[in-house]
Amino acid sequence: MISLLMTTVSLGLVDSLNPFGVSMQFVLQGLVKKKWHIWFYIVATGVGNMIGGVLAYFGLFNVVFEGFNYLLVNYQPIVVTLELVLAFGLGAFVVYQMIQPKQTDTSAALVKVRSVSPTALVMIGGGAAISELVTTLPYFAFLAVLFSQNLSPLVVMMILVIYNVLYTAPLIALFMVYHFANQQFDRLYAYIQQLIGRFSDILTPLVIALIAIFLVYHSVSQLIA
Repeated sequence: MISLLMTTVSLGLVDSLNPFGVSMQFVLQGLVKKKWHIWFYIVATGVGNMIGGVLAYFGLFNVVFEGFNYLLVNYQPIVVTLELVLAFGLGAFVVYQMIQPKQTDTSAALVKVRSVSPTALVMIGGGAAISELVTTLPYFAFLAVLFSQNLSPLVVMMILVIYNVLYTAPLIALFMVYHFANQQFDRLYAYIQQLIGRFSDILTPLVIALIAIFLVYHSVSQLIA
């Protein structure tokens, strides 16, 4: 058990030094309406990472995939219709974003960007955790060690909690630094906001359009298969 705890601590600390999560919070911290709102992102990142570990350890990924395949086989028309409707909705949103008048008031735009809602922070944190699961080698190594142990579900959950607390430690530390050195960060965040204002109008519709294209491709491929 001691060796397992040492492995958990060491791999958790190594995994916590991922540049994506830290840089994402570095940007978001200056965009939230209230400082403490960033905790929605921190908690969502840790919980999302832990859920991925729970699903992997207890083999629930296969259950999810089998459930989706069951729906696709037995209710294909409904699934395909929902995909096409969602793709149409996303496409309409992209078109609306492209044709609506652009805001020219820089101060108003900064206020709008700065008001990132807690719900958005939760979604971003969860999405960040999911995106990192496919590339985080330390987490896979940790899960491999966990798989090799004969542990009760309660102990497994406790180990996963310890790992993910360590995983979010740099995010918590970054919040503390920003909290006590707010003025030093404000000028940098103002510059970051300007960059976001320049590229968000392009990147957001592009990502949504790609998702819509994938949904159309998947639904059409299911119809002609």
